[in-house]
Amino acid sequence: MSCDIISGISKGCRENAGGIVEVYMRAYPEGYVGNDWYTLDADEIVTAFDGLTASFYQFSPNKNSSNWVENIQSSVENGTIGYEQVLTLVFAKNDADKRNSIKILGQNNLITIVRDKNEVYWLLGAQSGLEVSGGNSSSGTLLNDLNGWNITVGGTEALPAYEVDATIIDALIA
Repeated sequence: MSCDIISGISKGCRENAGGIVEVYMRAYPEGYVGNDWYTLDADEIVTAFDGLTASFYQFSPNKNSSNWVENIQSSVENGTIGYEQVLTLVFAKNDADKRNSIKILGQNNLITIVRDKNEVYWLLGAQSGLEVSGGNSSSGTLLNDLNGWNITVGGTEALPAYEVDATIIDALIA
């Protein structure tokens, strides 16, 4: 792979929105290593998922409450770079269904697709998967406090998150 800089980054238009709308998760595919379960086009956009037998499940967090962050982790001394992907989700109302779903998420290595408010889909955990790394449930104290769950899902990847072609999403969802 060449390290030549072949383009810049323009300022662009003011047509950007922060936040996420929903998340799709499933267990990391067993028996696969690295990128042998998805296909990338020339622009490194995921255009297909190969050989996945189980579907992604939709998780809809509270509006304006959740996000994902990708932190660049670099070591000049070692000549390495990695990408820490952290997804924070907030779900209102404690109930048995949410408790059971979050329990199962915590027992798995996950791959996740995030749909942001710009209608762009991002694949997190592509090479190594993500794991539930923290969170809590709370009753809240005051009437307008959160009664529900905050969970954090994260992992470290060798490459930054890939964009996913929006046209393949519907076929993936359970």
